[in-house]
Amino acid sequence: MGTSVEDLSVVLEHDIDEQYQYQPGEIVRGHIALKNSRMTLVRKIYITIHGEGVVAWEDPDYGSFQANEEYINVTHVVEDRNQMEPLTISSGNHKFPFEYQLPDNLPSSFIGKFGSVTYVLKASVQGERPGETSITSEPFLVLRRYTLPEESRLPTSSKTEKRFWRLCSNGKLKVDVTINKSGVVPGEDLYVTASVGNKSPVRVTAVQAAIVMNSMYLAKKRAIPFRQIINKRRDEYELVSGEGRKWSNVRLTIPPYIPETKLEFCDIIEISYNFQFRVEISGGKEIKIEIPVLIGALPRGLELPANGHQDNFNREWMYQTIDGHIEQFRDIDTEHDWTGGLIPELRIANSTMVNPLFEKQLEQGGPVIHEHLLTEVIEKTKL
Repeated sequence: MGTSVEDLSVVLEHDIDEQYQYQPGEIVRGHIALKNSRMTLVRKIYITIHGEGVVAWEDPDYGSFQANEEYINVTHVVEDRNQMEPLTISSGNHKFPFEYQLPDNLPSSFIGKFGSVTYVLKASVQGERPGETSITSEPFLVLRRYTLPEESRLPTSSKTEKRFWRLCSNGKLKVDVTINKSGVVPGEDLYVTASVGNKSPVRVTAVQAAIVMNSMYLAKKRAIPFRQIINKRRDEYELVSGEGRKWSNVRLTIPPYIPETKLEFCDIIEISYNFQFRVEISGGKEIKIEIPVLIGALPRGLELPANGHQDNFNREWMYQTIDGHIEQFRDIDTEHDWTGGLIPELRIANSTMVNPLFEKQLEQGGPVIHEHLLTEVIEKTKL
């Protein structure tokens, strides 16, 4: 649109926080902000919401594998003057509001090693002459609520032992670990209580607790797995025979912006989580305990905002954009390249956080446990 448009942006309004997080079924509200330096003639203003999942990897023996899914591709025309006189916009700042209710069957946003689920809102302003078009985009997150079963909020324990021999001596290395719950919400803290008893002739070199994300990527009837540690606590204190190590209420934080267990409504990526407690032994050996962990929302979690205009949504959202052109909505199958990768966001060990998208304060009268006030202890013991 020449130099008349100085700035074009999408401003999303949200009742929860400033991270542009939405649940499936929630209403996306906002406006297109346009600043122009002189009077401008406009033929069309429209926005497009696009969400897709893409998987891609290279196999040295079998070649390339790719798959994609489209979850949403809708366009809303804010102004359409193609069959009439163009809209005259005076110089200055202008706002063009919009709102759209997201479908209920959207998978959560995710960016992983071999694939992603992403959502973006794009605004376009077409001028009077061909080629006079300004475009801007704004990504946003979709995070589903996987309701945690009540029993997952109870402590879970596991223990193991292994006998080691060295020359003429032998003995057992025992490991016992408890987590305060196996179902957690993003941004919540998991508390670990554990003991390591070394009556063996080997030397323990480190102890580590971690949350592991297991992702599986599917394409052309093949799958490729990937495991990554998304947070950990490591204790590199050495233990010789006759020594032990105790952890009491050691905090391990769940990253605030990770997808729920299963990644529901996505057929090309699967997600699961484990709590892992590993005892590292000299010589490259180890003892490992893993406990499945569910990531989701509490039954008392946040409900969708009430709105008195539910019947007014989606009436004009009946187009989709193909190669930059608006067409009547129909099913399409397109291929897209996937590049890049991000590490899930972590927070520092001495901070506290609750993701408001997933959890509210317990109802009055119920038990309130300020878990962040529990005393954290890591100590050496003699056996």
